[in-house]
Amino acid sequence: MVERYLWLGRRPLHLRLRFLQGESTGSYVTRLAARNLRPVEQVLASVGVGPMPVEPQYTEMYASRYARERLADLSGCSVAELSLRLVSLRDEFLMPDGSADDWEWPWDARAGFIVQACSLCAASRGTRCPAWLILPDPWHVCLRHGRWTDNSRSLQCPYIDLRDHPGVVRAQQRLNRVRKRLGYVAARWVEADALSVLTCVRYLENPSRAGEREWAVLAARVGEQRARPVAQFGMLARLAWDMAWLEERRRAGRLSAADSRAWLQRVGRQRGFAFRDPLTHWISGHRPVRHARQASDSGAEGPGETEVAGQEAAPLASLQDLTCLPWVRMPNEMDRLFL
Repeated sequence: MVERYLWLGRRPLHLRLRFLQGESTGSYVTRLAARNLRPVEQVLASVGVGPMPVEPQYTEMYASRYARERLADLSGCSVAELSLRLVSLRDEFLMPDGSADDWEWPWDARAGFIVQACSLCAASRGTRCPAWLILPDPWHVCLRHGRWTDNSRSLQCPYIDLRDHPGVVRAQQRLNRVRKRLGYVAARWVEADALSVLTCVRYLENPSRAGEREWAVLAARVGEQRARPVAQFGMLARLAWDMAWLEERRRAGRLSAADSRAWLQRVGRQRGFAFRDPLTHWISGHRPVRHARQASDSGAEGPGETEVAGQEAAPLASLQDLTCLPWVRMPNEMDRLFL
């Protein structure tokens, strides 16, 4: 094991770096080195010992507890702030104590997806080079600049301009409202179930043959794999909005069996006959919640169903990991370019 010197990383680098929301550790370290006109290998040498760095668009960097402390010193911030800003440096993602190296770049990210950051957002934070995010899902909608980015790693077509797809912007705004109504964690569970339902009904499985010129043109330009989630996004948001209506009342103890039946009939008419069976399956696992007061009045011991709001999710848990339904294929998991 190579000896680590106590003075390594104690002094912060001359030029600080502003964080990007959701940025990967590998991207941040690479940008920090570029900001200070240093090779990333030299910056990492001030953190500890480990393998040669990998380009951040391919995988994520994970660090030991020791390396996290040194990187916080170099960044000029506390360990708590660094862990808050860079999710992959939180305790659950740290390398095991006693590891020979202080960092690693595994062939695949342990959790989440590497998604290219909006270049205009990155520029507002003082960087002109590509930056990368580590996110629960393989896409990101920037409402500020109207851009859709994903985990394709394409530098020739790094984003999809949403000025040509205003429905996607409205869909993200609708999902944001769902999160305000239910809370972030509960909304993520509803979005996961909505995506699973779309998988079950094979909604827009092939965008180029969907009969909509907008999506056919997009599929021809960026490929069907990248176009599919964009094409699905509007329906995903509408279905999540429908399901949030029922889930909000269920969690509040205001949902009756008659309400569930009426909801199913209404949504089935609006979304199409193919949605009825998977939504019926979903409702069967989301029966009305009985709160403690209701349970004590009836002599029952407690709620018959676990409330979604009480379930915790890992910070990088994807929609396919969160859904309670059996149809879990994500719409555009890209193959690694180097495999």
